[in-house]
Amino acid sequence: MAVGGINLATKYSTVVDERFTRESQAMLALNNDYEFKGDKTVKVYSIPIVPMVDYTRQGMQRYGTPVDLSRNVQTLTVNKDRAFTFIIDAGDRIQSELVSDAGRSLSRQLSEVWVPEYDTYVFKTLADAAMTNGNYATTALDKTNAYAAFLNGMERLGDYNVPDKGRVAFCSYKFANLLKQDPAFMKYGDQSQEMILKGVIGEVDGCKIVKVPSSRLPAGAAFIITHPVACTAPKQLEEYRIHENPPGISGWLVEGRFIYDAFVLNEKVSAVYFHGGQSALKVLPVITAATDTGKSTIVVNAVQEGAKWYYDTAATVAGLETVVAGSAITVANWTELTANGLEITPTAGDAYIRVVSVDASNKPIAVGDAILNIG
Repeated sequence: MAVGGINLATKYSTVVDERFTRESQAMLALNNDYEFKGDKTVKVYSIPIVPMVDYTRQGMQRYGTPVDLSRNVQTLTVNKDRAFTFIIDAGDRIQSELVSDAGRSLSRQLSEVWVPEYDTYVFKTLADAAMTNGNYATTALDKTNAYAAFLNGMERLGDYNVPDKGRVAFCSYKFANLLKQDPAFMKYGDQSQEMILKGVIGEVDGCKIVKVPSSRLPAGAAFIITHPVACTAPKQLEEYRIHENPPGISGWLVEGRFIYDAFVLNEKVSAVYFHGGQSALKVLPVITAATDTGKSTIVVNAVQEGAKWYYDTAATVAGLETVVAGSAITVANWTELTANGLEITPTAGDAYIRVVSVDASNKPIAVGDAILNIG
């Protein structure tokens, strides 16, 4: 079934109710130092060092015994190959006040789906690298210790000789709110007075702080501090095209394909610090599309994080199943969302839907609500 609904006009407004979007934020954390054009795999060399020894004032090896300087190799292989496609029927477009425009629909797909997926993948790659390297913390944060936790991360990077200039921190809105309530930050944070007047965080010790929607950050994230030298994220292929009246279709066929990946370099992994383990749930972006009579298609605008997705529908928001961070859901009260883009037949009178992402223990990771659009 066509995703997005086919409401043929008796009389509908030509002004489309667009959803909020934002540009890529992950680009602030990346470098383009490595060339991936035409290559699925790139090998990156790093050169080790040799230890210092005492100089000996006699013999033929006064500087010590020379050894061949070896080379370490990190293999970076691009694995993400993603695509999308949809059709805009010419008849549907005419009978829906021309609101189904191929160019605008493509732009909407890129800003709402492609950009968030790319950012989410980059942030997860950074967090995973920090966790693997032991460069992380999970202390529960509140308004009294938020600034100290941030400074601890900055200190860790400093101890590893990561340049002070150019660091960037990506934080959840919840952490940003805690930071703005921390008296220590309000007193010592750079541009704190400007923050009060304009509602922005600014910088701390030269590190830019960027607020990121929880839907793009790893589950439980408070903040990630990094430097662009640490991560490279090639976009080998980023193409999208609109075919007008292709064989078998009266209208437009829109297609897009993206080959990309993200890598944290072995010798730069210490430039990434992650503070996670927070109890807050991520926001799961949920969209519903009216399809056939009495049916609705559920689209979750996120890459699945966790074991399964479940959904519940109800006549009111208050009637939806409750989700609490850290408490396993009662699976019997939910219906499994077996595929993204699943078409369902809600109970008559239901007007809202809640989708939850859970881990292997059925504890919620993310949750999102939406109005239930029904054909």
